[in-house]
Amino acid sequence: MHMLMMTVLGFVVLAVLWGGARFINARAGRTVVNGARLFLPVWAAVSFYNGYIGVTRAGYSVQAELLVHLVVFGLPAAVAVWLIWRGR
Repeated sequence: MHMLMMTVLGFVVLAVLWGGARFINARAGRTVVNGARLFLPVWAAVSFYNGYIGVTRAGYSVQAELLVHLVVFGLPAAVAVWLIWRGR
């Protein structure tokens, strides 16, 4: 359940950053910031911290957390990369 919540949180953070960047760019009349590019390092830090907590406090193995990290980071990051390639 926690993995699902973190993955959904990733999509929510991506939507907020992407939408906020579109709003800022529209107000500026030019491309100032790309929300998807901003999302990638932010979400990498959040998901790595989540894995750290899973290993140190929850008692999961590093191997188990790496598989969870693949989903938690990978799915929202894949959508972010798609948005970057799409040019928005």
